[in-house]
Amino acid sequence: MTLAKNPAGGGNNSASSFKREASRKKADPARLSGSWVIPDDTRRALEHCELFRDFTKGQLMQIAALVEEYTLEPEEMLLTEGEPARHIMVVVEGQAVAQPKLNQGWISLGLVGPNEIAGWSSLLDGQAYPASVLALTPMRVAAIETTDLTLLMNLDPGIGYPIHRRLSTIFHRQYQAALQAIKTSV
Repeated sequence: MTLAKNPAGGGNNSASSFKREASRKKADPARLSGSWVIPDDTRRALEHCELFRDFTKGQLMQIAALVEEYTLEPEEMLLTEGEPARHIMVVVEGQAVAQPKLNQGWISLGLVGPNEIAGWSSLLDGQAYPASVLALTPMRVAAIETTDLTLLMNLDPGIGYPIHRRLSTIFHRQYQAALQAIKTSV
């Protein structure tokens, strides 16, 4: 995890400011039994987020085995613009704002709340986060290291193909929104 000072000057530059909710090791997805390895509200956030919606219980359990949960306080950075993109974050509770830094200062791209994902770009090899994501309220997030998720996607096309298809849809929607914003500003 990467943390940075927030644009208002608060926050902490240390990954230790993330408060781990559990110190367990990640479970091996190939050896899952019938019980969940994450809390119910985290499971529900995975079930309702756009990337994993409509997955079977077994598929969701494989994803859940990759989750590490973190908490953040207001004004802490969840993701830092320009840092290597290595995790996607599913928001379990709380709200954050995505904001790139421009010459004129910070600009808001929008809010990220429960069941939504921050860090889409981490699913593309060699990317950096294009914007910082700042916690506005106390937050809990389910972090998934994308190297682990990519391995799972490659091993199970029933997981990999739907994620790639949904990711393409998300990027297309964001591209269309950016084009519309440019057209209306000219």
